[in-house]
Amino acid sequence: MQRFTFLAAAAALLFLSSADEPTPNAPAASATPATTETVRAADGRVIVIGFDGADARTIRGLMESDPASYPTFAKLASEGTFEPLEVVAPPESPVSWAALNTGQNPAKTGVPGFLKRDTTTMFPTFGHIIADDKKPIEEFDNTPLPLWSKGTMGAICGGACFVIAFLLGLLVSGGRIAIGMVVGLIGGGAGAYVGMQARDMLPTEISVTSNPNEARNFWDLTAENGVNTIILDAAQSFSMPTPSGAKVLSGLGVPDARGALGDWFVYTTNPEEREREGRKTTTAGMVFRVDDRGGEIDTLIYGPKNFWELEQLEKELAEIAVKFKDPGLPMAESGKLATREAELKPLIKNGKSASKLDLRTTVDMSIKLGANDAQVTIGGQTQTVALGEWSEFYELRFELNRLLKVDAITRVRVVKTDPYFELFVNVLDIDPRNPPFWQPISSPPEFAAELAADCGLYETYGWPTLTMPVKDREVDPELLMEDVEFTMQWREKLTHSVLARDDWRVMMSVFSTTDRVQHMMYRYWDETHPQYVAADSDRAMTFFGETMKLRDAIPTIYKHMDRVIGDVLDSLEPNDTLMVVSDHGFQSFHRQVNVNNWLIEQGYLVMKPGVSKKKGNDSFLLFVDWDKTRVYSMGMGFLYVNQIGRERNGIVPASDADALMAEVREKLLVATDQDGGAPICRSVYVTKEIHNGPFLDRESDMIIGFAPTYRVSWSSTSGGVALDRDDNLLPICTDNTSPWSGGHISVNLPDVAGVFFCNKKVDVPAEGVRALQIAPTVLDLVGVPKSDDMDLGPLSIR
Repeated sequence: MQRFTFLAAAAALLFLSSADEPTPNAPAASATPATTETVRAADGRVIVIGFDGADARTIRGLMESDPASYPTFAKLASEGTFEPLEVVAPPESPVSWAALNTGQNPAKTGVPGFLKRDTTTMFPTFGHIIADDKKPIEEFDNTPLPLWSKGTMGAICGGACFVIAFLLGLLVSGGRIAIGMVVGLIGGGAGAYVGMQARDMLPTEISVTSNPNEARNFWDLTAENGVNTIILDAAQSFSMPTPSGAKVLSGLGVPDARGALGDWFVYTTNPEEREREGRKTTTAGMVFRVDDRGGEIDTLIYGPKNFWELEQLEKELAEIAVKFKDPGLPMAESGKLATREAELKPLIKNGKSASKLDLRTTVDMSIKLGANDAQVTIGGQTQTVALGEWSEFYELRFELNRLLKVDAITRVRVVKTDPYFELFVNVLDIDPRNPPFWQPISSPPEFAAELAADCGLYETYGWPTLTMPVKDREVDPELLMEDVEFTMQWREKLTHSVLARDDWRVMMSVFSTTDRVQHMMYRYWDETHPQYVAADSDRAMTFFGETMKLRDAIPTIYKHMDRVIGDVLDSLEPNDTLMVVSDHGFQSFHRQVNVNNWLIEQGYLVMKPGVSKKKGNDSFLLFVDWDKTRVYSMGMGFLYVNQIGRERNGIVPASDADALMAEVREKLLVATDQDGGAPICRSVYVTKEIHNGPFLDRESDMIIGFAPTYRVSWSSTSGGVALDRDDNLLPICTDNTSPWSGGHISVNLPDVAGVFFCNKKVDVPAEGVRALQIAPTVLDLVGVPKSDDMDLGPLSIR
C-alpha cells in the first residue's frame, strides 16, 4: 500500500511538472529542427563570420609575404572588399562585440569593459558580467515545478493523488467505494506531503551570471520584422531573450557549469604539491595533490556550489537565532542549539560557503595508472586515455537535491605518467542538451539542444581554449594549440550545419581562436619579444594533421581562418552577401606600463604609509590615500578623476575635472620609456568626447591608447601599484614576462584595427569602415530600418 500511494504521488508530480520537460542528458523534444517554409529571398541571404582578434595589419602582411597560403583573403580583396575596421574604445572583446552587434557605442550598450570600478566601495568589479546576480525563483521560466506556494502545491498534489488512488482502489477492490475512499485518502495525504516536500526543493532565490548589455542586437530587429535569423557564439547576448524568429547561441560571458569564469583543474601526485584541498593558481585554476595507492587514485571532481543547501543552512541559523530569544528555552536545548550554531557558522560567510570546497557538489573520479596511459572513471564513465592524449567528453551530473541538478561535460588529458602522474581536467561546460533553467545558454533555451542533436556535444563556456592554464604556466602551449584545434572543429561543424538549413535569411557565426592564439603565441613568432627563445620557437607539434613549429602558430591560425572563410564562400548562393569582421586587431606585447606608478610620480596619486606586497595592500586600490589623490587607474588602461559627489572620498570639484584631464592627457602624450626614451602613448581618449548615452557613468573618464608594443601592466589592471621586493616603486615601464605575450587592450585604436572583408564591392567612406556600421548594414541588406539608437548609417554594398 505504501508503494502504491507514493507511486500515485509521483505520477501526480510528473503530470504537474511538464509533459514536454526534456529528459536529463538527452536532447530536448524540440531538438530536431522543424521543417519550415524556406525564407531565402531573390535578393539573397546575409552571412556574417566573426573572427575575434583578426588583425588587418597582420593579414595584409601575410598576404604580401606568402600570398599562396591565403587564397581566400586574396580573392576577397581583389573581387570584393578588404579594409581595416575601426573599432570602439576601449578595444576589448565584450565592449567591441556589443557595439558591433548593436550599432551603438559603449555608453548606450552599458558594457564598459572586462573591469570597472565601484564608486561606493572603490573596488574593481566585473564590467562585462553581473556576477552573483541574485534573482527570486519567480523570475525564472522553465522551472521543473509550477511556482505555486507550498500549501497550494500540497493541496493540488493531494487532490490529484486522491483521485488517482481512489480510482485505483475501486479497480482493485472490485468497485467498493469505502475501500476506494480509504485508499484515496492515504494516497491524497501522501501526495500532499510529497508535493510540499518537492516545492521545498526549489530555493527562494538563485545567484546567476547576468549580462549588463542594455542595447538591442541587430538580430532582435531582423526577427521582429519577419527575417529569420540564427546567431552562433554571440558575445554579450546571454540572459537576453530574443523575439520569435531569432535563434541565438550565446558566447562570451556565458559561465561554466560551476557558475564561474572558466575554472580548470590539475590532479597530480607531484610530491612538491602540498594542498590536498587545492592550490589556487593566478587565474581560475586549482591544483590538487592526490595519492597513488598501488596504482590507483580516488578523488572527486568539484562542481557548482549547492546554493539550495546553503539556503537551508541559512534558514536553520535564522531559526536558531529566534529560539535563542525565547526566555523559557531550557538549558539543555540551549546547549544543543549553541553546538549546532557553532557547526553551521564556519560553513557560511556573508551568504556564501566559507571554504573553497565546502557545500560543493561532487562527482567521483577514480584513476588506474598504466605505464603510458590511465584508465579514468568519472561519474561511472570509464575511458582509457593515453599519455599526451585527450579523452572524449565525459557527461557529469551534479545533484543539488532530488529535483535540482546541473549537467556538465568535460574532457581530460593525461599530461604525465613519470616521474609523477598528472591529469588535466578541462572547464566543466554546461551540457548544451540540458542547461539549468536558471542559466540558459541560448535563446530560445531549447536551441542549444537543437544544435547538439544535429552536431553532437560542444563546449559552451564563453571563453573556450586553454589560455589561462598557459598564462599560469601550469600547462605547455602545445595543449593550448590542441584545444584550439578541437574548438575550431566543433565551431566549423555548427557553422556548416546552420549554413545547410533553409530556415533563415540572416546568419552570424563567431570564431574565437585567432584571438586566443595571438594572446599566447606572440613570444614564439616575434623575434624581438623579450621572451623570445629560438629553441622554444622551433619546437614542433601536430596541428590539424600537419607538423607545425610554435613560431608558426600565428600565421597558421590565419591560414585556417582563410580556409574557414573559403569553405563558407563555397556554400554561398549567387545573391548572398558575406561579411567577415573582427572586434579588434592585435599587437605584440613587449612592455607593460605601471599606470598608477606614473600617476604617483606625477603627483596625481598619493599612497598611504605602510603599503607592502607582503601585507597585500598593493592591489585593488587599497594603497590609495583618497584625501590626497586626484586621479587613479584600474582596469585596462582606464583613468578616473577622484571627483567630489561621485567617488566615495572625492576631492576634485566637477568644475575642475576637464582641466585636470587635459593636463593628464598632455603629460601622457609626451611620456617616454625610462629605458631608451621611446614614446609610450599615442592617444588618450576623454570618454565623454567620443561616447554618448545613458550609461556613460559606467565608463572611465579617460582611456589610454598606448603605442605598440606597450600595454597597461598586470598590476594596473587590478587597480594596483607595482612594487619590488623591498616595497619600492618599480619603474614606469617594465618587460612583460607573462606567457600572455600578445595584446590589444589599452592600445591606440588605429594600431589594433580589426578586419572587414566582403564578397561584394563596398563604397568605402572617406573615414573608413567602422564597427558601428556593421549592424545597420545587415539590417539594410534585408530591408529592415535601423533603429534610432544606432550611431551610424549602413555601408553601401554594390
